Amino acid sequence: MNRKKPASLHASDQPLLDLCLALKQSGCIVEDRYWENLIQTAILDVFRHSRKKTVERLLDHLSDSDSETHDILLEHAETLSESCEWVHEEVTYDCVFVAIPVVAWTRFEIPLPILDEATQQTLTDKLKQHVAANDVRMAIHPQILSVDQMPRSFTGVFQWMNAITARVFGKSVRSGVPVDNLSEDMQLMSDSRFVLAAFCTPKGKAIFRWQQADGQFSEQRDICLGKWRDAATPLFQKLLPACGLDLMLPDAFYIANRQADKRIRFAAITAAMQWLQTVFDTPPDAFRATVAMYQDENLREIRIGFTLLQSHEVIYGCLWPVFPDEIEEQQLESISDFAQLDTLVEHLQGNGVRHITVLKETLDGSSDASEEPLFPNPAGELMPVMMPDVSEDPIGRFH
Repeated sequence: MNRKKPASLHASDQPLLDLCLALKQSGCIVEDRYWENLIQTAILDVFRHSRKKTVERLLDHLSDSDSETHDILLEHAETLSESCEWVHEEVTYDCVFVAIPVVAWTRFEIPLPILDEATQQTLTDKLKQHVAANDVRMAIHPQILSVDQMPRSFTGVFQWMNAITARVFGKSVRSGVPVDNLSEDMQLMSDSRFVLAAFCTPKGKAIFRWQQADGQFSEQRDICLGKWRDAATPLFQKLLPACGLDLMLPDAFYIANRQADKRIRFAAITAAMQWLQTVFDTPPDAFRATVAMYQDENLREIRIGFTLLQSHEVIYGCLWPVFPDEIEEQQLESISDFAQLDTLVEHLQGNGVRHITVLKETLDGSSDASEEPLFPNPAGELMPVMMPDVSEDPIGRFH
């Protein structure tokens, strides 16, 4: 029987879809490798011809209908857009596009500085000492970037990866994405900042320092993170003045972004409490945090509404996204099923919030038509944020 081609797909999408389906059906590793090589060729052809929406369109098509094939395509698209082989002076190198994340929070504006040559060299030296393996060559993009300034498509990541990798070997590759002269419109009290780099090592050798340990490999990432934070925090404090900072482990592009996305949730709460204390000139125990699960037709997340103790008027709100890997093995029917609830509550308490209400019932947002998100008050109502009438203009947006 001929399989009907979904109407949402273009004719040019079908060959790549068929290859991913064939890999899903494969019964041995030898056949796996055969299909994987063909998938690699097809995806690289998509990237090199800048067909920016092909992979994204297929992933959207598969997300609800075939999760296994979706994951096969996603894994290959991420791997091939953030890594490559490069031949230089008859030596083949394995190259990885690396993101160096910093979570920052402040009452002011989080800057986006250009890195001068001396700063780039200092950063390179610290990466070589604490993150990169011994034989790694690297190049750094000379600007700290926000999430919104980073490439958003697989093709965009591939283009940036090639452009920065070329610098490792003294080459110039034209990127289809402007990597300099970028600006950001939205200002946040807490946000992620990134430095992008390319790490290249002779083929088959280690690329990260935690691969070169004598043993206890599962513990080495945390050890490297501790040393990286000690060494690099003073440098980033100069680059991002007046900011609280949480340095994350530099890693391959996608995993580093995911880890930063998770960590920003903590920074958003810290920034909110610092701002509220400043605006109201009162200690943190003057506020109540109401924690509730929110769900509409397309979204499920935790929302935190902040009120004064004797009021149900929401004065600030934080969003706590729930990521797929956090609920893979959970039936998340209520907030009590959320494994990270204790961590969230402990972080509120660590920021001085003594009065915390956790609503057991999931709040239904299906009729929510407001442009700004709504947040829970202690009575279990979804409310718009009513900013206090204060003299200083708050810079913050909601997380």
